Amino acid sequence: MTELYSRRSFLAGVLTAGTLSAAAGYVLTRRESVQLTLASGVDPTGGRRLLVTMWNELNPDARIELKEVNSSTRDQYETFLGTNADIFNLDVIHIPRFAEDKRIVPITPRGELQLLPMVRRLSERKDTDDFWAMPFNTDVGMLYRRITDKAAADDKPELTDVLARSPGSFVGQLRTVGPQTDEAFVVNVLEHALARDEAILAADGTLSFSLGQWREAVEPLAAAIRARRVRVEAGEDDTTRTFQRSGLRYMRNWPVSYPAIDRAERLKKDTAEIRIGGLPNGIIGGQSLAISASSEHRAAAEDAIHFLTSVSSQLHLAKYGFAPTGLNAYIDAGLGEALPHLSDIRLAVQAARPRPVHKRYADFSLYFADHMRRYLYEGEQLTQRFIEDLQGALR
Repeated sequence: MTELYSRRSFLAGVLTAGTLSAAAGYVLTRRESVQLTLASGVDPTGGRRLLVTMWNELNPDARIELKEVNSSTRDQYETFLGTNADIFNLDVIHIPRFAEDKRIVPITPRGELQLLPMVRRLSERKDTDDFWAMPFNTDVGMLYRRITDKAAADDKPELTDVLARSPGSFVGQLRTVGPQTDEAFVVNVLEHALARDEAILAADGTLSFSLGQWREAVEPLAAAIRARRVRVEAGEDDTTRTFQRSGLRYMRNWPVSYPAIDRAERLKKDTAEIRIGGLPNGIIGGQSLAISASSEHRAAAEDAIHFLTSVSSQLHLAKYGFAPTGLNAYIDAGLGEALPHLSDIRLAVQAARPRPVHKRYADFSLYFADHMRRYLYEGEQLTQRFIEDLQGALR
């Protein structure tokens, strides 16, 4: 990763050059100062925060106050609405509810954004050229692998092979202890089910309601947990700690964790590097920026959103580990040389599946996590009640 950090100045220069003219034009047309508030989840990398700082330096009359709200995925709707904000940084699973409840207003895209198809689909306004929210960063489940000898063959493993052929060497977010870890658990179980049966969750987020199909798809995971052939943790942070402290070979995590994990693991004498590859069908995530319907500064908020989601901003966020939303970042020669794993992320995003796109997704997640927790850890079988609860939530 040395080359990546030697390019820091280069990437920062690209960002400034790519957005300065548009931002300056906006400043020149301002006649009164406004204060924008951006409600967002916590960003441990600092990458998104730095973009906000850059906007503020270029636009002193339309500064953004970043309010990082420490909430779980499940309660983001209520928590964000309790924050007086002009812009919401929404998890993609919450966009349908915000839109249907008229909490956000549409945005018309600008510039040369070439969004990846699945990224576009999750944020666009159906049958229009507008978006309910502009994609800020995408996300997708990835399989990390520890490399001890660069000269040895490195066949990218499948998730099913890892569980079957490498007992005890894999850790994922396969346990939950409450709302803060439920969503990671839901996503991981869905990915393991998809690895066995890709028809469990269709490319448009449609879920199977076949009980027999679900039993067959998740039984191998249950068997692996019972036999302790898989390490289970609650949440991404605990998963990372177990991977690092136990020197495990494989881990499931999001790409945003990769730069910090790779840097830390390279310091170990037995680790040459950490590589990542896609799952057969990972679950796509990510965040998108939306304008609050109650904002009194919609025009200024829209300009800020276009700055934060621009092509140059995507190059900047990629440096901090975020998965870019558009093709431009993935085919950028300089970025590709510094971050060769971006090609794997792009392939993973293209093969990913969305969680059910529904206003009541939070209810679905609650039922799914409860049934699967009891099935995987308390020995309760999946019954027709499992299907009925999911159908009721998504009705």
